[in-house]
Amino acid sequence: MGKPAVYALDDRYLADEGLVFLTGIQALARLPLEQLRVDLRSGLRTAAFVSGYPGSPLGGYDRAVAAAARLAPDLPIVCRPALNEEYGASAVMGAQLAAAQADCRYDGILGIWYGKAPGVDRASDALRHAVYAGTSMHGGAVAIVGDDPAAKSSTLPSSSAGLLADMHVPLLYPGDPAEALDLGRHAVALSRLTGLWTALKIVADVADGTATVELHPERIVPILPEHEGETYRHHADGNLLTPATLDVEREIVGVRYTLARAYASANDLNQVTVDPADAWIGIVSSGITYREIREALSRMGLSRDVDIEGCGIRLLKMGMPMPFDPETLRRLAVGLREVFVIEEKQPNLESLVKDALYGLTERPTVVGKVDEAGAALVPGFGALDADTLIPLLHRRLSTRLADRLVPLPVRPAEGLADPAVVRTPFFCSGCPHNRSTQVPEGALVGAGIGCHTMTLLMDKGRVGDIGGLGCMGNEGVQWIGMSDFVERDHFIQNLGDGTFFHSGQLAIQASIAAGVNVTYKLLYNGTVAMTGGQDPQGQLSVAAIARTLVNEGAARVLVTTDDVSRYGRETLPEGVEVWSRERILEAQEVLARVPGTTVLIHDQACAAEARRARKRGKIETPPDRVVINHRICEGCGDCGQVSNCLSVQPVETPFGRKTEIDQTTCNLDYSCLEGDCPSFMTVRRRKRRRWSRWLAGSEADPSATAPRVPEPPRDLPESALLVPEGEFALRITGIGGTGVVTVAQVVGTAAMLDGYQVRGLDQIGLSQKAGPVVSDLRLSRTAPTATSRLGEGQADLLLAFDQLVAASRRGLRTADPERTTVVGSTTATPTGEMITHLDVELPTPDELIKRIAERTRSGAQFWADAQAITEDLFGNATTANLFVVGMAVQAGCLPIAAEKIEEAISLNGVAIEANRAAFGWGRVQIADPEAVERARREGAGASERAQAKRAVQRVGPVYRVAPALAERIDRLVEEGSLRTDLVRQASELVAWGGGEVANGWLAAVERVARVEQRVRPGSRRLTVAVAEGLFKLQAYKDEYEVARLMTNADGLASARALAGEDGVISWRLHPPVLRALGLTRKIRIGFWAWPLIRGLARLRFLRGTPFDPFGLAEVRRLERALPGEYEAAIERLLVDLDEERFEAAVTAAKLPDLVRGYESLKVERVAAFRAALAEAVAHPESQVARAEGN
Repeated sequence: MGKPAVYALDDRYLADEGLVFLTGIQALARLPLEQLRVDLRSGLRTAAFVSGYPGSPLGGYDRAVAAAARLAPDLPIVCRPALNEEYGASAVMGAQLAAAQADCRYDGILGIWYGKAPGVDRASDALRHAVYAGTSMHGGAVAIVGDDPAAKSSTLPSSSAGLLADMHVPLLYPGDPAEALDLGRHAVALSRLTGLWTALKIVADVADGTATVELHPERIVPILPEHEGETYRHHADGNLLTPATLDVEREIVGVRYTLARAYASANDLNQVTVDPADAWIGIVSSGITYREIREALSRMGLSRDVDIEGCGIRLLKMGMPMPFDPETLRRLAVGLREVFVIEEKQPNLESLVKDALYGLTERPTVVGKVDEAGAALVPGFGALDADTLIPLLHRRLSTRLADRLVPLPVRPAEGLADPAVVRTPFFCSGCPHNRSTQVPEGALVGAGIGCHTMTLLMDKGRVGDIGGLGCMGNEGVQWIGMSDFVERDHFIQNLGDGTFFHSGQLAIQASIAAGVNVTYKLLYNGTVAMTGGQDPQGQLSVAAIARTLVNEGAARVLVTTDDVSRYGRETLPEGVEVWSRERILEAQEVLARVPGTTVLIHDQACAAEARRARKRGKIETPPDRVVINHRICEGCGDCGQVSNCLSVQPVETPFGRKTEIDQTTCNLDYSCLEGDCPSFMTVRRRKRRRWSRWLAGSEADPSATAPRVPEPPRDLPESALLVPEGEFALRITGIGGTGVVTVAQVVGTAAMLDGYQVRGLDQIGLSQKAGPVVSDLRLSRTAPTATSRLGEGQADLLLAFDQLVAASRRGLRTADPERTTVVGSTTATPTGEMITHLDVELPTPDELIKRIAERTRSGAQFWADAQAITEDLFGNATTANLFVVGMAVQAGCLPIAAEKIEEAISLNGVAIEANRAAFGWGRVQIADPEAVERARREGAGASERAQAKRAVQRVGPVYRVAPALAERIDRLVEEGSLRTDLVRQASELVAWGGGEVANGWLAAVERVARVEQRVRPGSRRLTVAVAEGLFKLQAYKDEYEVARLMTNADGLASARALAGEDGVISWRLHPPVLRALGLTRKIRIGFWAWPLIRGLARLRFLRGTPFDPFGLAEVRRLERALPGEYEAAIERLLVDLDEERFEAAVTAAKLPDLVRGYESLKVERVAAFRAALAEAVAHPESQVARAEGN
């Protein structure tokens, strides 16, 4: 395929020429296709074989190369993901040996192995054997190595250069996606020429980077040097036995390595990119480090080659740093006084440079990790970016160039701290890890690889005392060395099924052989989730795994699952039982008492993959959606504790902080239904029969039942640009899993279509799981920028899809008060910590806006609640990010033509109509916000889910009380929100227990108000605190009150909105009577029981009488006692109330907020409340100190 007439996304793989926009991963996925097409044009009939194991930064490579291969079915490309890295290496070795067989169908097979740095470590023996076996002349073998120098998505920082050099593997180090493709082509040619395996060092800045790349069939034309006057010919040979292997080693060192150096020289892989005749200093670097040096020099005032030449600086960019060519360095060093080697990690290059120059009569000083005096210079840890390099370069260059360099910048980000609440990675909604990582109290636990590593970021009370994290496949083996020397006699080890099939099953065998007491918790979720959702290779059924474990000597094996019915016909080994997931803690306790190695297999599908499968129609969507009656909800956090689910979110209501289910993110796990809380309901939508669909018109017109997408106005005014157009830098902040990277690629594609050179970087790593995600884009009308990463103060626009991430140190690091504009969404999304910690609250949108405003440009900040608006317009918030992009374009903060954004949305091919509409409405939000408000009121807005959400957050019904009560409240307070709250509370108390209860409550509030006005005139804080606290304790939710609220219109509003006309609402209850009889889970009760529920509510007159059938329960006796105890405590505090004790009294008055929940949980909370209240009364001085501390 030549140059396409119209751009399409598939051009990145299929086009032979033209401009494309692609990621580093996509460039590497293109490599085998491009090479095979080149071979065809050269008359060769070749194939490609790709194998390895996924791991960040190469997590998505296997899927990308497989997708690319499907687009070119005429090319023989075999993608065969391996069980683990070493098997992949041996498989690629086999592809090279195939060419030596007489019956080989191809002239050669290109072999590509992929794996991250730990995979190189564990596959080193297999790779070494493959290197000695060699490659075929028309095939070649390339190892794509994912290094992670900053450990962004790895347990340890890593670099593979030293190990690859020891294995005699030439290393090529690209610095951007274009170089990944170009050096990949060279790697193939070099491998074919020399018979050596070659390697591409790929870091996250390249793999996750994006760029515009100009393709051409002759972009790379390798020059092949000869050996002793003729073409070197090598044939792969797998007969690896001494003395033959010694001959191979001699040939590698004496011939092939020399030939590799000659190839690098002939093809100018190690380029002197800036070469002034009067140079005094040479800077040596490679890969991404070279690009960061160019960026640093640019920010120091040396942006052009001519500027650098004028300062006498010579630059050497080493595309192939190993094998090292001494002659290249000697030529570089001519006339220099100093050579400055800048590289990550160990001083590999630096040592070789020193060796190369050692014998010269006149040789320059060589500095790198240390300077000439031995003082530390270039860090040997972490990654090197321009912000790190600027002071180092300034220090070396300013001795001669101080007057030509921009002064070192003030670094405001150094003093910037994160907000009190930060966003961290968390398990997905409905993720089986939420349940499988729970352990009994006091357990010593081994964290596992992959998603299991997130237990290190979570509450120890839930996930246990983490006793170490080992390398992949060695899980639990550390206990063999620990067990003899600690008092605890049992260990629990988390293990994923991907790791189990990769190599973890050997760790279980090792533990069995050692005879240690350990329980392996094997999560069987059918997915390698952290690296892209691949299917585990070599996957077996649960029954097959259980049989294997029993045969290997596991002392006992148990299975827990979310669906026990799946095992109705499954044949499990004798003694292997299947329990419901609710018993997972019990299962661990049982196994802990069994001597030896035991295994608990938790069988539950990956929630994210199940969601994708439902969208594609591959599996059935569960029929029920969960809703919470916010009137019954106590906001106790029990459902969050049980489920650990991100969709169980706090929400502010007129009755305080409660809990809701986020219907957009809910993955229908239903674990939140467990527990004792009676506030849960489920909504089941009926499937309409065919005849009813026909009557509605949907049989003839499928779009008749599709949600209407409101069309935005098109005649919008042009906006003046607030940002530079020629060269522009953008930072996007958002939450992992919400489409941030997709939007960044849409914007990057649009920029390319608009004539820009584009570089970008998606910084995700572990944060792809609900954590903070940052994407950078740099646009230029002329030459591409040196690097894709933004440095301090470089952002022209901060595009804040998530306010909290934007306000973090990472988000604001690139902001500048004179330069950076802001466009963003004020939608508050709870963090994972908030799910189970009720005391954690997000900063308010206004607080975050103020924080961001302090670091950004005044008068150039545009905010809207994108989630609420898109929910109203479209029925869900999946288009919210593109709504914000539309705002940015119309505000003049994003210098890309609107029609190019729309074209890129169409090219992306997902929900085109809705996404283009969202983008358009975002523009309208800036141009005519009133038009957006009208559309919200009139349109789909009134979608079921949007209505359901608003039903919880609205003020609720208008409350009224008897005239006598109203008159007393009027005397107490003037019109306003406080009066509204008091009327609401009084009305609810009348409904709870009659006018006498309400009168008694109001009398207590009046007494407090009188004292407060005497001590602090004009204040209402103590009055409000007592009114709310006493109301909460008085209107306790016993069976009668719960029954009343079950049929309360305000409490049912969200369920009714979600149910619509066709839905069926059911209550989910766990009645104490049935619980006492042994019922362990909630039952479904339909609205057929409405009369019974209303009848129970009317029996409230029995409350507290000898005829109350529920009154003898411990929790009911406590509830009856608490109001009196609280009133007595408040009375005692009022006696000595003065200005000094006022804040302590307010703090004490708010203590009833501790009393949340139902049944046993409420009993526990009551004990904490009583203790705190007693302390407040007995030692008010301690409350004073506490109040001052707050």
